[in-house]
Amino acid sequence: MKLIGFMVNPIAGMGGSVGLKGTDGRLYYEALKRGAKPVAPAKAMRFLSKLKELGVHIKIISAAHVMGCDYLAKVNYPDFKCLDIPITRNTSSNDTKKVVKEFLRYGVDMITFVGGDGTAKDIYDVVNGSIPLLGIPSGVKMYSGCFAASPEAAAYIIKNLLEGIGSIDLGEVADADEELIQRGIPKVRIYGYVLTPKLEYLMVPSKDFGASGGSEEKYEVAKYFIEEYMVRDTLFLLGPGTTIKAVADILGLSKTLLGVDAVYNGRLVGIDLSETDILKLINMYGKAYIVLTVIGRQGYILGRGNQQFTPRVIRRLGGKKAIYVLATRSKIRGLRYLLIDTGDPELDVSMYGYWRIITGFREERLIKVLPACCLDKFLPLK
Repeated sequence: MKLIGFMVNPIAGMGGSVGLKGTDGRLYYEALKRGAKPVAPAKAMRFLSKLKELGVHIKIISAAHVMGCDYLAKVNYPDFKCLDIPITRNTSSNDTKKVVKEFLRYGVDMITFVGGDGTAKDIYDVVNGSIPLLGIPSGVKMYSGCFAASPEAAAYIIKNLLEGIGSIDLGEVADADEELIQRGIPKVRIYGYVLTPKLEYLMVPSKDFGASGGSEEKYEVAKYFIEEYMVRDTLFLLGPGTTIKAVADILGLSKTLLGVDAVYNGRLVGIDLSETDILKLINMYGKAYIVLTVIGRQGYILGRGNQQFTPRVIRRLGGKKAIYVLATRSKIRGLRYLLIDTGDPELDVSMYGYWRIITGFREERLIKVLPACCLDKFLPLK
């Protein structure tokens, strides 16, 4: 590689903390109404800062202003060029596609982007698999198979590729219907395939779109959790996913499949909650626990589709001691470790260690949980 195209979708991931399932289309304006703040700029800075720390020197061509060059300038990256093309004030998929077309005109060897599945899909529409893509995760969800484990992992990937380590292979681009997802209908399909790096530990596979354990397995896990851990006079914040929905089903409660709901003494006291809603309920009820599941194949328990559980919420509850993780045996089969990526590296590192995962009726396993930000401290990375 001699030249990399670098682009940031500055609105990617904004909807997570306010309870939205993405920021495409009208959802961006809804996120603003709910008080959402940008998260992509911080991810861009983490990637570029790590790139400099690793001593990686490669020429970068980037979109102007908030779509890239602002962050390169802030870290004093030594060799970059800004594209002289106009972008709209509220950046859109059209801006992404314009930038990518310019990247191709300049002959970049790879496009590195900060965003989520929607950004990956927009880029795919232009490149159509012609050059490799490397995603730096910043969306509400990252179901596609072209994303690094974290911004820091993306920097290591660039370093390894420049040193001739790793390979380029095909990865899926997922197309999630955000309008349907917002209504609790998880409609996701494979949109296409792109060239993407393949490096152990550093790249994350696409989400498992198939079965992650039958209903019987999920209800077995849920039944044990209810009988053993759901004590009275305690607030339980139920995260997204079918495994957690099984808990609500057994209790006879209606749960939002992809949202965060709250249960207290067998009653539903909050539906499809945002960070602000969660904090209000914690203040109201006092003692509280978070209940999560694992994303199949990817292994994330925090930071993918459940960003309502912000660092502020997790710290307020005292960290990992206030988190239960439920996962079927099928879902964790083949996973050597689980990942957390809250956006706060310091918090993530503090939660490193072995976690007790509920995997069946009266069945629990200890599984190592790693902070995605800092895999170099825990895995044999080069």
